[in-house]
Amino acid sequence: MKIDNKYQNILNEAQPYLLGKPKAFENYNLSVFGKQFEETNLKSCLRVENSAFFNLVHRMDSLTFGHQGMGMDKWVFFDCSAMPAGIFGFGIPKEKAPEDFLNMLAVEEDYEGLIPISMYMAIPTTDRNRWFGHNLSSLNSFLGMKYPGLGLLTKAFACRVFGIHMCYGATQWGSSALEIHTQLSNMKLEAAHLPAHTHQNSLCYLSDYSEENILKALSGEKRIATKHDLLLNAKDLDRQKKLQQDIERGLKVEIAGRPIHEDHDIFYPINFVED
Repeated sequence: MKIDNKYQNILNEAQPYLLGKPKAFENYNLSVFGKQFEETNLKSCLRVENSAFFNLVHRMDSLTFGHQGMGMDKWVFFDCSAMPAGIFGFGIPKEKAPEDFLNMLAVEEDYEGLIPISMYMAIPTTDRNRWFGHNLSSLNSFLGMKYPGLGLLTKAFACRVFGIHMCYGATQWGSSALEIHTQLSNMKLEAAHLPAHTHQNSLCYLSDYSEENILKALSGEKRIATKHDLLLNAKDLDRQKKLQQDIERGLKVEIAGRPIHEDHDIFYPINFVED
């Protein structure tokens, strides 16, 4: 297996971790892309000794989603992520983290463990072994972009660890996360407009994270749509609502490739597909 050098560089420097219920770890793949978990990085969410690490992961969520009004309380971390499935991510040794970064994360002076720099959360559903991914975070921008591709590698690695194949998710039109999601796979739109979500420009999707798709995503070659039936502007809420009406009438819709940037606008290549 060959992955792009930028992802290999991350694997050379960072360590994978799992935070959750140890019994669940027995069902996961703990050796992915030639990288194995160290025993000390398999952290039980039920042990007091891991509370400082748990707090750092929670702080990461506050830094990445708090300003959007979507930061999670700690009980949500525990009830909806750590216990049902687990939280995966990458971390670096404390000595590799800049002092200002440690201060931003509010790392205690006597803390000597792994410093988390990314995470992915997903929970299994009752829908034919499909999962729902609900948090992808990377602190790369706070580290001076030292680890380009960290977000994509985190999600790809997590899917292999958890054994995720088909996965639902929700995000917002115009979100930088769509650069990652569309690099991994086409995205079947379950909804193009979600009034039930915190942000009305949200969408819900289903993606196929097969091993083949993940390896292609990590190859370094960008997934560009070769054709499209519609270019949807991320700012066009009216068109998103119209597309939602079409979906509710039975139209099958997918985002067919990475977003297209023109001036200050972002467009998504949309295809109408048959069953």
